[in-house]
Amino acid sequence: MLSESEQKRLADIEAALQSDTRFVNGFNRALTRRITPRRVISVIIAIAAVVGVIIGLAAGSVPSTVLALCLIGVAGGVWTYRSATTEPQAPQIHPDL
Repeated sequence: MLSESEQKRLADIEAALQSDTRFVNGFNRALTRRITPRRVISVIIAIAAVVGVIIGLAAGSVPSTVLALCLIGVAGGVWTYRSATTEPQAPQIHPDL
């Protein structure tokens, strides 16, 4: 159980967080995130790459293992890619003379 001072402090923190729209919007986006075709493709690439690494190691083929490891990086890039149009542009700074 929390003491009165701890409960008051927690209420103050909650009130401050509710007024922080950037914080709230971040959680809303995380909760409403859906499965996109790009993410499905990245998971398929990653699974194929892991299978390729296993087969390459079992066969003793260094080039195919390296290629499969590179595909894991490609899958990560596809997963994390964000187009430039979805992010708001940074404010432009115009220095005065």
